[in-house]
Amino acid sequence: MVETKTTKVTLKNRTAQGTPLEAVFLPEKGMNMISYKRGEIEVIDQATFPLFEERFAGLGALIGPHFHRRKTELIPEIPDESLFPHIARVKAGGVQEPFSHGIGRYAPWKFEYSETHIEAQLSGDDLWEGVKLSTLEGQNFKMQFRCDLTPTGLKIDYSVVSDTDSVVGLHYYYALPKKTGKVHTRVQNKMLENGSKISLPWPMNDQNEVIIPLGESDIDCTLFSFPHSREGRMVLDAGDYRLEKRMQCRSAENSWQLYHPKNATFVCIEPISAQDPRHPNLTVSSIQIEIEIFSM
Repeated sequence: MVETKTTKVTLKNRTAQGTPLEAVFLPEKGMNMISYKRGEIEVIDQATFPLFEERFAGLGALIGPHFHRRKTELIPEIPDESLFPHIARVKAGGVQEPFSHGIGRYAPWKFEYSETHIEAQLSGDDLWEGVKLSTLEGQNFKMQFRCDLTPTGLKIDYSVVSDTDSVVGLHYYYALPKKTGKVHTRVQNKMLENGSKISLPWPMNDQNEVIIPLGESDIDCTLFSFPHSREGRMVLDAGDYRLEKRMQCRSAENSWQLYHPKNATFVCIEPISAQDPRHPNLTVSSIQIEIEIFSM
C-alpha cells in the first residue's frame, strides 16, 4: 500500500506467546509515533499529547537534521511564518528556534507501509505549505526512516545525508506511571552536561554498570555506551513495565541523551548519531534501534 497522506498508520504483530503488539505513526506530522503497546501496556506517555498538538514535541518525536535549537544567526528566514502556526506559539514562549530538533519532526513524510512495516523519506526538495524544506532547515538533505514491528518489538533504521554536518535520533517520551523509575545501563564514566564533560553523579561498579534513578531530580545529559563504542543497551524499569532499548551505529559518532524533568510523567532515552549532538561531525550518518517491551 502506498500513501502520500493519511491520518495514521498502525503496525500490528504478535509475540511468540500471542500477545498483541501495536505501534501507531502519524507520517504527515513528522513521523511521530503516538503509541506503542504490548497487550494493554502503553509505553508512550499519552500525557504529552498536548505538547505534540502545540509544537510537535512529546509522544514519539524524531530528531534531525539538527539537534535542539540552532544559534540565532544560523536560523534561516521564513518568508511567511503564518503558514506554520506553531511558530507563533513557541515565539510567544520566548523561543526563537522555529523547528527545534530539526524539520524532520514537523514536516509530512512520504511513505509506504504494510501491516508490520513502514518506510518513509523526507527531502529538502519536498514542499510543505508550498515552501521547500531546505528553505526551512537551511540546507538540503535526505532522511530515511524504516521501521519493522517484529514479534519481539520495533526495529528502526534512521539515516540522513546532508549538505552540512547533521544528526538523526529518536526523542520518544516513555511513560512513567508512578513518576519514578530506573535506567540500567553500561556507560563510560564521563558524560556531557551543559557542554562540559563531567563525571557521572551515580555510583558505577567495575563493569561500568550504573543504575540511574528517575523522579528525584532533573536529568538532561549525554551518555556514551560501554564497552563497545558503536552499540549500547539501556533498560528502563518504569514500575508497571520494563523496556529494553538497543542501539547500533556504523560510526563511533554516537551517543544517547537522557532527559527527565523532576517528577515528570515521562523519560526520554534518545539514541543519536553524534557524540556531541550540538556539534555533529558527519554529513552522512545513521542509527539502528530495537525497542522491546516486557511486562512486570
